[in-house]
This record gives sequence, C-alpha cells and structure tokens, in this order.
Amino acid sequence: MTDEEQQVVNLLKAMVQIPSVGAKEGQVADLIEAYLAPELQAGLIRRKRITYAPGRDNLVLTVGDPNAKRWLGVDGHMDVVDAGDESKWEFPPFSAHIKDGRLYGRGATDMKSGLAAVIVALKKVAHTQLDHGIQLMATVGEEIDNYGARQLAAAGYGDRLAGLLVAEPGNSNVDAAERGIIDYTLTAHGKAAHSSRPDLGANAIHGLFAFANAALTATAPLQAKDDPILGHATHNIDMIRGGNQINSLPESAYLRGNIRTTMIADNDAFIQALKQAAKTAVPKGVHLSLSIDSVLGPAAASPDNALIETVQQARQHVGLDRGAVAYRTGITDAALFYHDGLDLAIYGPGNDTSHETNEYVTLQDVFDSVKVYKDVFMNY
Repeated sequence: MTDEEQQVVNLLKAMVQIPSVGAKEGQVADLIEAYLAPELQAGLIRRKRITYAPGRDNLVLTVGDPNAKRWLGVDGHMDVVDAGDESKWEFPPFSAHIKDGRLYGRGATDMKSGLAAVIVALKKVAHTQLDHGIQLMATVGEEIDNYGARQLAAAGYGDRLAGLLVAEPGNSNVDAAERGIIDYTLTAHGKAAHSSRPDLGANAIHGLFAFANAALTATAPLQAKDDPILGHATHNIDMIRGGNQINSLPESAYLRGNIRTTMIADNDAFIQALKQAAKTAVPKGVHLSLSIDSVLGPAAASPDNALIETVQQARQHVGLDRGAVAYRTGITDAALFYHDGLDLAIYGPGNDTSHETNEYVTLQDVFDSVKVYKDVFMNY
C-alpha cells in the first residue's frame, strides 16, 4: 500500500468511526481540518466553517487563485443514515472493519469514501499551480433534507461555479442528471364513533382512500411523460397511519407520498395535481389537509458536458474504462447548486450497499477515485 493509499484508508476509517447520524458532522469537519493542517497553516488551502446547528458545521475549502474566473465546485456530505438493527451487521457498523479489501461500516459507500477521496486529492493538488479555483463543500444533513446544501446555496456558494462534481457513489457511472423530489403528507380529519354506528361518525381512513385514488389518477399523465434525460417520473404512497382499535371509527389518519420528478414532469405540475386531488369528494364530515414537506427540483446537464468528459478522460488516464453516463433516480446536493449552463458530474467510489446492512466499499475503488479526482482537479 502506498503512502497516499494509507492516508485515504486512515482518513476513511476515522470518518466512518464517527456516528454522524443526522448529527456530529462538526467532528468530521475537525478530522478533515486536522488532516489538512499543514496546507491550512501554509495558506495553500483556505477554510470557512458555516454553522447549521450546534455541532453541525458545513466546511468549505478552497484552493487556487482566490480571484480565479473559473471555479470547480466539489460536494460531499458528512452525515449518514441510521445503522438499523446493529445485531444484523457482520461487524459493528461504526467500527470501519477491513476484510478482504473491503471497508465495512455505515457511510462506507454513502458517502464517506467519496469525501475522503476528494480530501486526499485536494491535499495533493494544493501544492501545485492552478489556473482555476476549486471549492470543496462538505455538507451537513444531506440524508434528511439537504440542510447544509440549502444553507450554502442560499448564501451564494454555488453562484460562481462553472462545474460541480458530486462525489456520491455510482458503480463507476458518471451521471449528468438527477431527478427531483417531493415529499408530502395528506391528513384526513373525521369523527370517532362506534363501528356499529358509522352514521354517527366520519371515517378518516375512507377520506384517505378517496384522496389516494384521486392523487394517483391526477398524477398518472405526468408519470407517463418520458423525459429524454431523466426518464419517467414516479409517485408512490409509502406510509399510512390511522385508527385506534377495530371497533371504533378513526377520527384521524394520514398518509405520506414520495414523488420523483423530471424536467418535463416537474415539481410545480405535481404539486398542482396533489392540490387538485385534495379537493376530491370525501365522506360527509371528513376534511382533508395537504402538506408539502420537502421539495427539490431535478438537475439535468447535458450528458456530454465538459466536466463529464474531463472525468471520462481522467478515468482513461489512470487505466480505467470510460464509465457509463446515466442519471440518478435518487437525489444529492446537486440540485441546490445547479443553474443553467453548469457542468455537472456525479461520480464517486461505492456500490449499491448504500443504506443497507453490511454497507461496504472496496478499497481499490477508493484508491482509483483519488487518482481520478486529482486528474480532474488539475485539468477541468
């Protein structure tokens, strides 16, 4: 193992050992700053910490000419999802155990491996002369509602970027786009009564059924549209709760839905369809209320944009095949920083074990990614 490979392993292990489940991202930022201490002290890398909440700091690192006209943004999040039932893991989820060339742990793939790789690459290129700037943004709260990216975008951190590289895992794919998202809650309010006398009450669950049928019907034409880059939008009702016991009419109930949008079946169109469905006829005495809980638009750059091509060439330079250019059905921080004309590439080490028990990353994948990132940082 080379010195550089050992550095990325040590950094990744230390990151995974921090249980940053919607918290403690500041500890990850501390770890990054400690690793980059020589470059920070020499002024080769400049740093800002932007607090989202106590113990939860976004970290922004820049290299190159502060007055550069061309800037490459790099994004990675420091939080992870819950490990679930830890007894089902082969190794403790925050132990960062290494076996047979794989590092296991929550966040190993999503996405502390990508974050560690871009940090090691940034340390290397900080000692070179760049004719452009690189702005690395390590964010908080991506797994909940992209809290950190929302904060940074609102403060203008995406405005000057010509390109954005998001270091999310992708099985060697080089993605140029991602779908948007809408999370919503529909609550039905009724009146409790004995189940033998439904005429004295109003069944809230029946109100949910009426909305669900209307919503799925209203959104079907939008789901039928085939976006040339992002494919078909989707709409799923994933949660439903209501009722207290079998012999009582439920006085309240709710459901939650998740929609993945495209450029031609966008957020505004789906929200309008949901609002129309919330006006559907319901049983007497039942009232519906709709809450749009989270919205993030799609981001779709050209599949042959300049940053995609730079990543592809970098892969070839380090002995890898060109990656498949695809799109993300899931979301990243990308949409918060996206603007017309932005070159976008979502590319990082990792696989399909994100959010799963026994999540892992292959160390060789991480080593290769460091090499690709260095090449991209130098040549974009």
